[in-house]
Amino acid sequence: MTEPPTPQETPQMTQSVMEPTTTPFTEPGMAAEPAPEHEPAPALPRPEWWQTVGAFLLWTVLHSMSVFPANPLAMRNGAPLQPVIPPLAGLFYNLALAALFVWWFVVRGGRLASYRRETFRLRVPPRAAMVRLPMIAAAVVVAVYASLVVVPRFIPIPHDRDDPLTAFLQLPFGIATVVTLAAVLVPLLEEFLFRGWLQSRLERRFAPGTAIIATAVIFGLAHFQLFGLPVRVIFGLTAGYLAWSTRSIWPGVILHAIYNGMLLGGGTAAPGIDEHVLQRWANTPSIFWPSAAAFFLSCLALVALLRSVGRARVADEPLHTSLASAA
Repeated sequence: MTEPPTPQETPQMTQSVMEPTTTPFTEPGMAAEPAPEHEPAPALPRPEWWQTVGAFLLWTVLHSMSVFPANPLAMRNGAPLQPVIPPLAGLFYNLALAALFVWWFVVRGGRLASYRRETFRLRVPPRAAMVRLPMIAAAVVVAVYASLVVVPRFIPIPHDRDDPLTAFLQLPFGIATVVTLAAVLVPLLEEFLFRGWLQSRLERRFAPGTAIIATAVIFGLAHFQLFGLPVRVIFGLTAGYLAWSTRSIWPGVILHAIYNGMLLGGGTAAPGIDEHVLQRWANTPSIFWPSAAAFFLSCLALVALLRSVGRARVADEPLHTSLASAA
């Protein structure tokens, strides 16, 4: 008797083995090609470090022109201030320069657009940060004003002097011009330089905490004033943590504008409080110790608020939306 064919010998099995495999995307009789391997994404083009530093130095020169004196040597001999740009023209100059800065770093396209978006953290800030930002700003304001009484106990106050900025404030439209400089241009320039470019570079080489601390210290030292170093470092830590935790530069820019505006407004509203008054307050226990307590409590409040921003970010909306995609 002839044995029945085994499964390996059935015509159907033999034909299925011999025929090429087809898919819905291949023609009959053609073998399916293997899926191509995913190639790594090319590195984003980026400028050299000296190009970025040079660009920020140029912006620094441009933004200082609105209050720069045309006769600095003559002022030492008692001559009145003659600004390079009249205050009213300087007001519009600052606003136009701020608009140009935003266009250059935020709106402008080109091959470096992705680099600028990642380096300068050009993302819409999350709700958690914006809801808590007024409370963070209030804690910063309390810490700054309290430091004016606490710090003189340990660091001498620089002697008051008639600098060009003080003389500029006495000119018509001088206050308005300085406000646009201190509360609009300077926050943009310094946050993009320190919390944007510098901190992003440090975060690629070190742990986030190290990058935030190093950037804050460099930010404080860059102002070349020992008396203001502690509070500037505290502000730098606050703005640096906001930039890292929210992945957005804008909370720090807004906080910086409030910080500079508060310092300028306090000095303008209370011109009689000079270094002699602050030194006397620092040596008066009934004023020093309440100020020290306010300084300590405001720093604790800052830590608690910043930690809440970091925790709330997990439950907030995704942060991949950039300003370009939101427009």
